[in-house]
Order: sequence, then C-alpha cells, then structure tokens
Amino acid sequence: MVLEEFHVIMHCPTCGMPADAWPDQVPSADFTAETAHDAESEEEVHIDCERCGETFSATIRAHLGGWEVFLTQDPSEKGTFEHYDYRYDEEPLPEPGSYGIFLDAIVEWRFNVSKLGESNGESSRNRMLFTTLFSIVEAFLSDAITGAAIADPVVQRHLLKLDGLKGKQVTLETVLENPDIVRDMVKTTLQSLSFHNLKQVNWICQAAFGKPILPRERDDRALVISSVEKRHDCVHRNGLDIQGKKHTDITQEYVQRLGAIFEEMARHLEDAIQETKAMRFFDDLGQDTANQ
Repeated sequence: MVLEEFHVIMHCPTCGMPADAWPDQVPSADFTAETAHDAESEEEVHIDCERCGETFSATIRAHLGGWEVFLTQDPSEKGTFEHYDYRYDEEPLPEPGSYGIFLDAIVEWRFNVSKLGESNGESSRNRMLFTTLFSIVEAFLSDAITGAAIADPVVQRHLLKLDGLKGKQVTLETVLENPDIVRDMVKTTLQSLSFHNLKQVNWICQAAFGKPILPRERDDRALVISSVEKRHDCVHRNGLDIQGKKHTDITQEYVQRLGAIFEEMARHLEDAIQETKAMRFFDDLGQDTANQ
C-alpha cells in the first residue's frame, strides 16, 4: 500500500502570512502526451488562512518533472509543493481495545513530560514529547475509527462519501467473489489516510458517528489546528517553520495543555463509538423481535 501526502504552502494575498492545505488528490501529468506542454494538467485548491480568515485559491500544476503551485489570481506568486510518499506492506487489522491502549500510553507520556519537559520553548526534548503525543493520538484515531467502521455496515455506508470511495462502482461478479468488498474498500481507504489531518478526522467522525471531536471552545480548537502544522515542522524541519524560524512556544506547559485536549477528544470519540454500537444493538434487537 502506498500512502501519499501532498502539502501546499502559499503566502496569503491578504495578510502575507504563510497558509497551507493538504489536498487529498492532485493532478497527474500525462506521460503518454507527445509534448511536455500537452502532458501538463492543473487543479485548484482552496486554502484557508488561519491568521486572517481569508480563503483563496492556488493552482497545482503537474508536469513531467513533478508539481508546482502558484496563486491562481497571480501566477507569478509561487508557493511550495511538498510530496511525501510512504511505502508500507499491507496494513494489519486495527488493534482491538484501542482506547485502553491510548489511555495507558498517555499515562506514560504524562510521566515523561513531568520528568523530561522544559520551560524552554525551543527545547528538543519538548519537540520529542510533542511528536510522540501526535504518534499516540494518530494510532488511536486510526485503530478506533477503522475498527468501528469495518465492524458496522451502517458506518461503512456513511463513509462512502470519502474521497477514494465516492462514486466507486463494483460488478456483481466482484461482490460474489468477495461479499466483504465494501468493508475491505473502506478499510483500505481509511488506512491510507493521514490521521494527523485533524480537520479531515473531524469530518469522518461527524459522518460516521454523528459527532465531531474537535473542541468547541475557540482557543482550544485553534491550538489543536495550529499544532498540526507545528507537528509537520518538527518532524520534517527539526522545529523550523516554512520561513526557517524556530518554533519557540513548544514549552512543557504547551504540550501538557495539548495532551489534555487530545485526551478529551479521544474520550468524545470513544463515547460516540460506544453510543453507535449501543444504537445498533437495540436496532437489531428490535428487528429480531419484530420478525418473531
């Protein structure tokens, strides 16, 4: 299985600050074209600026050498296009008891924060604790959501709106050969996602279980959303942002606060999954009673 991430970074035309997007799909060059120009293709992506609230469009152009991105309204304004390609063997089934595993991991993580965390916002220890927290949360989100989806056909139906599944059609012959084809397609699609893309995860939880998991409180929500970009900078740039400036606010207090918010998000997801299971149980029980 190949998991790809595409990251687009542009300067907002309104406030001038960097803004980014993680498109699920990007255009592909036509390698059968007769000329390099004919091989090019373009798609627009909408970018929300977290600083000023402006939404603007960037154009991704695919060519034989890769991709480039520019401001749609001013092609002379170039941006940064990053492509990450991770190769895995076939993903195993999600771990059962993912919430318990998450809670155990968080207890150990909090202990490490208390022992290793520093007040210095540039500390490499804090960055290590910060990225470890994301790994714990991503593993839980992936296992919990995927596990709930493959166990419940109703959840699978809700997730057919996902990119990669929307509009998919299979033949009757395929269904006869593999009656679990929908479940398998949902599993494969979910396991190809980046579960640190918390906006997308929030949409999935809303669609699958009827409840979002991002914080309702404005400051907490902003902290969580901005932490995704910080995670990218810590993992891929050793703590430097797109402008080459070191993040100086990843303090012990910051990671503790973020950890507490993630714990609350995980609890909300677990509650939503358990409520969905209970509803399905009583629905099935009522149907069995009606058939007797």
